[in-house]
Amino acid sequence: MQLLRLRKQTALARRGHKLLKDKLDGLVQRFYSIKNSYFGLHKKLEPELVDIFTKSVFAYALSNPVVFKNKSTASARINIKTQSIMGVEIPSYELRVSGEPLKFSKILASEDLPEALNAFNNALPSLIKLAEAGRSLNFIAKQIIETRRRVNALEYILIPELEDNLKFVTMKLDELERSSHVSILKRKGGK
Repeated sequence: MQLLRLRKQTALARRGHKLLKDKLDGLVQRFYSIKNSYFGLHKKLEPELVDIFTKSVFAYALSNPVVFKNKSTASARINIKTQSIMGVEIPSYELRVSGEPLKFSKILASEDLPEALNAFNNALPSLIKLAEAGRSLNFIAKQIIETRRRVNALEYILIPELEDNLKFVTMKLDELERSSHVSILKRKGGK
């Protein structure tokens, strides 16, 4: 009875180990694909953001302060959805821009201001994608660590322990069988 239970537990642990190992491999592949897109976006956005910042500073310095007191009716909203990848909930961001952009007099504003605003509006979707990729990397990395711990616990602790117990029970049963066989032979020989 004990032997059958140990065999079932060992088989279940091996099957669980294989499934977790496959999940770990899939998560690592997904992590690297997202990491590559993250660094690609970062490499593309960094010079754009430096340019936007530079133009914004010059626009602010060279424009009349009245330009910046006007209020824009434009608003940006981010809808957050989640999708499950191998049991990991990763975010998906969707940008929605509505309203009118900042209106200003071309006489009072520097020529850098419209360029900076347009460049920022063009870079905003990429910034959102960058944030989405960064957050996804964070979630997947946490899941990789957790899954790796489970795989290692099964591989190096639970499965060897179950196999040792299985060997011990098998050895005890073999020993009992031999001793009962010997006692039967002694009884037959003694008659």
